[in-house]
Amino acid sequence: MISLRTSRTMTETPQRYAEVFDVRAALSSVGGDREYLAELVGLVNAAWPTVLGDIREGMSRGDLRTVEASARLAKSAARNVSAKRAYECALQLETAASRGDLVDAQGAMEKLEREAEMLRFYLGMVGDGSCLD
Repeated sequence: MISLRTSRTMTETPQRYAEVFDVRAALSSVGGDREYLAELVGLVNAAWPTVLGDIREGMSRGDLRTVEASARLAKSAARNVSAKRAYECALQLETAASRGDLVDAQGAMEKLEREAEMLRFYLGMVGDGSCLD
């Protein structure tokens, strides 16, 4: 479910929208194959809850190795769909976890969760074809 805070963000400018999910870059990365992109987006969108759950679980146990590994997966997922801001958030989390900095990792995790919520909304639009036209 999209929160009120996220729904307000959905009215972002086209430039900021591209930072959340750059449809043109994503299409270019798959050679313009819209069907393949829709499949890839579906896989990435389905993976986010598990990846974020693994990050939360690692944080709750203070297991920064798990957090680092899961943040790396989040970073790869974001890169695969040209999601610049989610990629940057995942990179910050991975870096904080690799340094053993639980406080910075907590803040980075919260940013990544917010960004993933917005990203999943936009990726859902690809799934229904509304932003590939």
